[in-house]
Amino acid sequence: MLGDDEHGLTFWERLRALDLDDDAQKRLGSQVTVTRDGNRMLMYTHTLEDAQEAERTAKDLVADDHLEAAYTITRWNPAEQAWTDPSVPVGPHDAAGDAAKNADMEVPDPRYVVLQAYKPEFLRDLGL
Repeated sequence: MLGDDEHGLTFWERLRALDLDDDAQKRLGSQVTVTRDGNRMLMYTHTLEDAQEAERTAKDLVADDHLEAAYTITRWNPAEQAWTDPSVPVGPHDAAGDAAKNADMEVPDPRYVVLQAYKPEFLRDLGL
């Protein structure tokens, strides 16, 4: 087990040293954005097919390094403003309804709008 005290490093320090997120980005190329949040590696894609390919790649990388991980694929649901199961229909959604729901939200600083405008359709969550 990588997390044993006798190894001198914590599990997550050893995992970061393995560069799984960098390896995933190299293998998947520009169709997938790979980020890390603590012990989770997140892979953002535009299509379900790309998300499934990202999952296969992540499983290969994890297996190659003799690690274990939990995998989920979710889709952004604009009507619910949440990540949901891609097999569940998104349901009705319109800009006017979204505007009404978000009327009380604070308008972000314009310098951040570009980052917020990118909303991938699928999230590949590698919960290690």
